[in-house]
Amino acid sequence: MPSYFGHFVYRQWVLNVPKPTASFASKYAIVTGGNSGLGKESAKHLVRLGASKVIIACRNKSKGEQAKLDILSALGCSEGVLEVWELDIESATSVKAFVDRAEKLPRLDVLLNNAGVSTVHYSRSYGTEQAVGVNVIGTMLLAIQLVPKLKETAKAFGGPPHMTFTESALYRLAKYPDNPGDDIFAYMGDEKNVIMASQNQYHISKLMLNWAIIRLSSIVDPLKSQDPNPIVINSVDPMFCKTGIARELPFQIKLMFKGFEFVFARPAEEGARRIVTAASSGRETHGQYLQSDGQLIYEDIVTSDEGVKRGNYVWELLCKKLEKLQPGIMANLRAV
Repeated sequence: MPSYFGHFVYRQWVLNVPKPTASFASKYAIVTGGNSGLGKESAKHLVRLGASKVIIACRNKSKGEQAKLDILSALGCSEGVLEVWELDIESATSVKAFVDRAEKLPRLDVLLNNAGVSTVHYSRSYGTEQAVGVNVIGTMLLAIQLVPKLKETAKAFGGPPHMTFTESALYRLAKYPDNPGDDIFAYMGDEKNVIMASQNQYHISKLMLNWAIIRLSSIVDPLKSQDPNPIVINSVDPMFCKTGIARELPFQIKLMFKGFEFVFARPAEEGARRIVTAASSGRETHGQYLQSDGQLIYEDIVTSDEGVKRGNYVWELLCKKLEKLQPGIMANLRAV
């Protein structure tokens, strides 16, 4: 296998990424973090491909409204196709209010879990470090509560509906702690255990999210399932793209990052192509991680014996955290 950097250069400079062509006619979609970057461009692709309703879910509603105007201007579509709903992934109350509203939709065919954070400043969310709290706990808090709506849509309209997570190839660089004790989330919540400058927290959050996606998809409509109306749960690496991910970096680091971005980063629109393609991929992608070149490959850090052991440990702890935040949430999985 080529080195990580060699693969990185190939996917950033050489790899051809075709525009998605699958029809989303009549479909309803939710895009979290849809006000900018990959989320905004994904929403635009969904509208272009005929979606009946695309909901831009974001914390800052005014920015979401601006994204809506930008998409309307670019595509000349009907204003009713796009809606902006407030969603703060860091707030269990906000997530529950959003879910309650989404349950009233006539259908939900696509959930793009795109919202996330990357920062060099230590802060806490859901009782742990912020990147882990938002990218793992908050993301799964929303996703699991919307599984029944996706299943309902599958039974009523076929499909299959898709739940797609925006992942990152950087998960393979994660330095997982040797001895996190009984609770990895509590361990990460202690600032002395975290080295923010290295971005390892972001890498770890994406590694932990991969494990959670694998376990979630093994419970909800696994490939061996005989359910005639399954859903597809997958994740995708959208490549390194020009987004707002560097906005919280210190000035000097931001300058270096911007130089690196100038040389290597692809436009967010091209990364969104990968996301929307994943959201229309077949059942063979269920539980899988789609690399930027389309291959369904997890690195050994995820699938080795040690990786599986750690993944099971993370999942069991995550389920307990989610149940405390939203009592009864795990019944969403037992009921499908």
